[in-house]
Amino acid sequence: MKQKLAFFSISLFAFVASAAAQSVPPPQIPYDPNTSMAYDVNRIAASVQTMTKTFKEFVDKFAKVDGISLSEKQQKLVLGMQLLIQAEQRMATAERRQVELVEKEGQFRARLAQIENDLNPQSLDRSIAFEGSTQTPEIKENRRRALQAERTSLSSVLQQVSQNLQAAGNDFRDAQNLVYRLRRSFLPQVERELTEQ
Repeated sequence: MKQKLAFFSISLFAFVASAAAQSVPPPQIPYDPNTSMAYDVNRIAASVQTMTKTFKEFVDKFAKVDGISLSEKQQKLVLGMQLLIQAEQRMATAERRQVELVEKEGQFRARLAQIENDLNPQSLDRSIAFEGSTQTPEIKENRRRALQAERTSLSSVLQQVSQNLQAAGNDFRDAQNLVYRLRRSFLPQVERELTEQ
């Protein structure tokens, strides 16, 4: 009886965790891809926090009960749920990193576009029009060189950020696949155990 009670608690935990992950309401129609990604990150983080809290409460409650031991199969299910929680945390971290890199890439691209605009001869003329100096060609040339140096520097930084973004995307997909496999593997086992009890 005690063993059935312990396994029922594990099963209940699994269903609460999966329900918590699915009970977040859908977002309003996002106008910006970054907003949509930020929503997804927040949704996953909330799901992981809920699952972690529920699992911790279960483990704490189980630790207080004397004389109950889990079968080997039930211990594997508990371990599987712990792995699932860790995988979901990893996925949330990877997605958060991906969002940060997308935002940085957007900022760098916007700055590069501004530099390209500032390098136009008309823009260079306007930028020094109010200098009030007799050395206008030198000032214009210095401004052009500074903008070109900044463009070169930003281009290399943007290339690095793009590479990091690609790696972060791969990490996120790997973590997402792991979460999917763990859910597909352990949640049906929990359901089978419930029906067998």
